Amino acid sequence: MGPVDSNDRGQAVPLAAAMVAVVTIALVGLVPAAQALADRARARTAADAAALAGAVDGEHAARVLARDNGAELVDFERTGDEVVVGVRLGDVEARARARVTRRHATSPGPEGGGGRAGLAPAMLAALARADGLLGHPVHVVSGLRTRAEQQDLWDRRHTNPYPVAPPGTSDHERGLAVDVPRDAAGALAAIGPLAGLCQPLPETDPVHFVVCAS
Repeated sequence: MGPVDSNDRGQAVPLAAAMVAVVTIALVGLVPAAQALADRARARTAADAAALAGAVDGEHAARVLARDNGAELVDFERTGDEVVVGVRLGDVEARARARVTRRHATSPGPEGGGGRAGLAPAMLAALARADGLLGHPVHVVSGLRTRAEQQDLWDRRHTNPYPVAPPGTSDHERGLAVDVPRDAAGALAAIGPLAGLCQPLPETDPVHFVVCAS
């Protein structure tokens, strides 16, 4: 390539500036679209949580869960055991439905009570999202525990292969933690963040999952 004379330099600068301008405009154009996608995802999460809370504890609980997820409850309808809610987050609206399943809690085993009975609405919402992502229900080995059940586990902690929290400090006692089968922990951990489930002790207690930021 030969030397660039003064006229060539004069033409090169505007071309470079034009290319930068095009890229900048394209990037700026992506910001609203990305925000809209994020708002829709947050609205769906808020609607799921509100529907599950409403099915279990009524309209007030649905309103609180919607607010906790940054949204406003704008519609609440109950028909028998089924609840349909609508929420608004900014300019985005989302609807969700949930049904109360009449069931008895499973009998407590060595790891505490199993099943989903009594779990907090936030955990039920996270499990419902995980069910959808996995394509099958998450099997809960241990869910909600009473203080007495946690005390029993604490008293026998030397026989437990996993760490045990002292009574009064476990998320299980608030319905915000579940234990799953060991062979299911890896798959759940892989999609957990998308569902709102975190694995706080992946090395020492891989079967233990909590509601993120609980």
